[in-house]
Amino acid sequence: MSNDIYTVVAKHLRLKRLQAGLTIEDLADAAQISPSFLAYLEANKKKASLTTIVKLAKALNVSISELLNEKTAPGTPPDTQKSINKLLKLLGNQTPENTETILATLAILSKKLARKK
Repeated sequence: MSNDIYTVVAKHLRLKRLQAGLTIEDLADAAQISPSFLAYLEANKKKASLTTIVKLAKALNVSISELLNEKTAPGTPPDTQKSINKLLKLLGNQTPENTETILATLAILSKKLARKK
């Protein structure tokens, strides 16, 4: 693996959470961990135990290997994956609070654009 496993887990946690439309608080509650700990995990500032990874995988309804595998999800179109990577890069430098604000803004914008179609 080219990346540290905790870096991979951090990236996949955030990606899977965003894909599921969950806030940090929602996922933390479902996994029975604190929101601040989850924010640290996503920012790769803390390391998750195997027990925590299992809880998070169950809460996200994904396999453990999806959180540990550094390869992209099969079937993801390259343009979509590029967009996801750009979004993750932008969000990676934000505080958890700013991340939630950005996501809420994107959700509103997405709904408005969908209505224009």
